[in-house]
Order: sequence, then C-alpha cells, then structure tokens
Amino acid sequence: MVFIVTSKTSLKRVVVSKDEIDGLKIALLEDEQLVEVYFESADEESIASSIYLGRVENIVPNLQAAFVNIGEGKNAFLREKDVCLSKPRNGKTLKVEMLKPKQKILVQVKKDAIGLKGPQVTSYISIPGRYLVLMPYVANIGISRKITDQGERKRLFEIAKSISKGYGLVVRTAAEGVDAQKINEELQHLKRIWEEIQKKFRRARKPQLIYEDHGLLEYILREKIDDSVDEIIIDDEKVYNELLGMIKLLNLKRQPMIRLSKIDIFKELNIEKQILDSLSRTVKLPSGGVLYFDPAEALLVIDVNTGSNTSGVDSEDLILKTNIESAKEIPRQLRLRNESGVIVIDFIDMKSESERQLVIHVLEEELKKDKVKTTIGGFTHFGLLEMTRKRVSPPLREFYKVRCPVCLGEGTIVSPRRIASSVLKEISTMDSKDIGEVEVHLHPSMKMYFQDDAVRSVERSKNVKVRLIFDGQTNNRYDIKYKKRGKI
Repeated sequence: MVFIVTSKTSLKRVVVSKDEIDGLKIALLEDEQLVEVYFESADEESIASSIYLGRVENIVPNLQAAFVNIGEGKNAFLREKDVCLSKPRNGKTLKVEMLKPKQKILVQVKKDAIGLKGPQVTSYISIPGRYLVLMPYVANIGISRKITDQGERKRLFEIAKSISKGYGLVVRTAAEGVDAQKINEELQHLKRIWEEIQKKFRRARKPQLIYEDHGLLEYILREKIDDSVDEIIIDDEKVYNELLGMIKLLNLKRQPMIRLSKIDIFKELNIEKQILDSLSRTVKLPSGGVLYFDPAEALLVIDVNTGSNTSGVDSEDLILKTNIESAKEIPRQLRLRNESGVIVIDFIDMKSESERQLVIHVLEEELKKDKVKTTIGGFTHFGLLEMTRKRVSPPLREFYKVRCPVCLGEGTIVSPRRIASSVLKEISTMDSKDIGEVEVHLHPSMKMYFQDDAVRSVERSKNVKVRLIFDGQTNNRYDIKYKKRGKI
C-alpha cells in the first residue's frame, strides 16, 4: 500500500476571549482544531523577552556560567555563549570570567524559570518588530528561511544592508513583499525603543525591569496574524474595538473577517474541551492507534502504539499508516501543549529505510506550521526518533494543573498495605513507658488493611490503648498522636 501525503489549505481562525478569572485568552484554530492557546493573567505572567538591569552575583567557571540577580526571585542563569563583551577576551580566558561580581549588566530573558531552575538570560539583546528584529550588539543581516524566493531574499537583503548602519537585523517572514519605506519606518521605531532602554539602564542602580515586551494581544498581532488568517472572533467589546484599531497598522494584503460575539466563544467553539483533552496522557488516532505523552523536567517521551484496531488490516500497512498519522498529529500536540526540550518519539518499528524517510518527511512538513524552532535529529540505532523544540514559555499543563497533594508529583502513592505495615511497626517499636494511649489518624480507605488481632497484639505487648480514627484527608498519609498516662 502506498500512502500519498498531501497538504491542503486550512480554515484559520484566531479566537479572543476575556473573563474575570482567566483574563485574556487567545486560541488559534485550523479547520476547527485547536493548535495553539495563550493566556494573559496577572498571576501567571511570563517574563520571556523582557529586558532587565541585572547584577552579577557569582561566577562559576566550572559551569561556564554566571548567576545574575534581576530582581525576580531566583537568580537568572547566564551561559558563556550568551555573554556579550564590548572588548575581545584575553587568550583562553572564559567570557564569564571577565565579568565581575556586583557588575551591572543588561540582560534579556530567553526562557522563563521552570521547576528549581531560575530564568535563563542573554546579554545579546534583540528587539522584535513585525518585519525586523533589531540586534544592537551584532552587525549581521539575516533573512527568514521561510522566504524561499531568491529574488525576494536578495531584495530584502539589499534593503536591510542599506538601512542597518552598523546594527544587526533579521528580516522576518512578514516582510515578504513589503516596500523599503515601511521596513525603514519600523527600524526607526525599534531604534527609538533601544535608545530609551539604554537611558533607563544608565540611570538605574538596582536590579529591575527595564523594558517589557507588549501584552498578549500585541504579541499575537505581531507573531500570529498574517495573510493566511481567515477570521478573528472576539467576545469582549473593549478588546474588539482595540483590535480593530491595531490591525489597520499591519498592512495585510488580505484582511481577515473580524466579528464580535455576544456569547462565550471558547465554550461555543468547544475550545475549553479541546484544551482539557490536550492535557490527557493519551491521544487517539483515526486508525485506532494511540499516542502516549510522558513529560519529564527537560525531556518528553512519546510512544506510538497501534492500539487494538487491527482486524482485517495487513500488519505492515497498519504500522506505516499509524506512524504517518502520528507524524501528522505529534506536531499539533507539541504546539498545543507547548512542550519543548529534547523530544524522543518511539514510532512503531519499520523495516525499510524508505518508510522511515517518509515518516520524517511528514513530520517535517507538519513542523513547518510551528513558528517555534524545531530540529529533527533522525532515527537512532535503536529506532527512536530524536528532535528538539526550543523552549520559550512554560508548557500548557503548568497553567491548568497543580502538583498532586497525595503523590507530590511522583505519579504514584505508597501501597495501602505498606502504610498499614509502617503504622503497626512504628507503634509496636515505640517506647511505651509513659504512654497510655495512641491515636492513629488514617484515610477511611485504610480501614480494610488493619486486622483486629494485629492491633490487639500491639496493645497487649505495649500495655497501651490503640485507637484507629479513619478521618484522614489523603490515603498516602497517617498521623500518630501519643498521649501520656493520666492525661487520657
């Protein structure tokens, strides 16, 4: 059987909703399927791309890094390769070793804090616009890889070269077909922002925020709204009027339809359910296959399984079909879940190299829709496909889930039988000289694991009264209270 991979034009929608609890929420849909979702609320704010006055706290040559206080809780991590120096380093001296403790330094957040790790920062500053990214400390000119027409690439390079005047510039995909005047106007705007950042940095003394990238709505307009978007739906009148004024400045060749909804659009378009479904460990595929997502601190493992639907289908055809469906679905899930870091995909084993290359091709084509940088490393000796996705913000699960109070994030709890054994062992080995009564507080589900004979045996051997009280809040905990004789 031969599988032909085809691409089609999708109906693209941007859905904007606002409420008192979640704040601003923005979803991107392709053919009614949720592919990306963003939140803007005061208690879950990202500091990625923000620029800070930092203070070097300590330098660790063994890690080739420095820790920088930016006034935001945990110290930020500045790697050797992210240190920008105004003068060349001396011989083999590390760039981080040329920094001084308590030194004032301008840094930009590359990645938000995660877990026990503080934010990651760089001193190579970049200021993004719609058409350009201004890089004040380098002099390179780059053109977006997504602009494939060689004549257009040459035109944009010549424009950037003529207006850069010593600044580094990256010409973005949105600049394709845009005239030189509009590009230059944006560059002048970015330069004014940079000059204001420098002024604030010179005046400030303690670690603090110097420049914050615009809010979520401005970010979506700049990064996600282009000529491919068909419709923008908003359920808040104030945001609707604000967006109408802002979108006129984008100079789109093809204006999307913009409409105001009087109902909760996230509920109406089934977006909330799709978000909740995306938090599941399993994802079902059309052919009956299943994907299993298992995230770790900086690693995501995805297992591909044929599932139980194998009747009447040749096994090799089923394997290839399931793998191709997986290669199409996994990029959508990565965008939606916003998972990043090292990603290992355990596709079902394929016998031929041509089949493996077809799966990689499908994966690459789907990943082109993702604006976050991804790199495919190919299949390993053991048949695992390795890839990476750049981390720019926390995964979706961190917005919707909290650590389980019972398992504390481990995913499993201690066996009830083992807890019962621990309780009996603890009270049977206690020093009962002055103890008259022992109270043990347990979850009600533990009741069946305590034999009356075992409890009575402890009472006789220790000459104490043992009371089992089944009122505990979690089945992974117990509390023992010892009462002295005469105070019962």
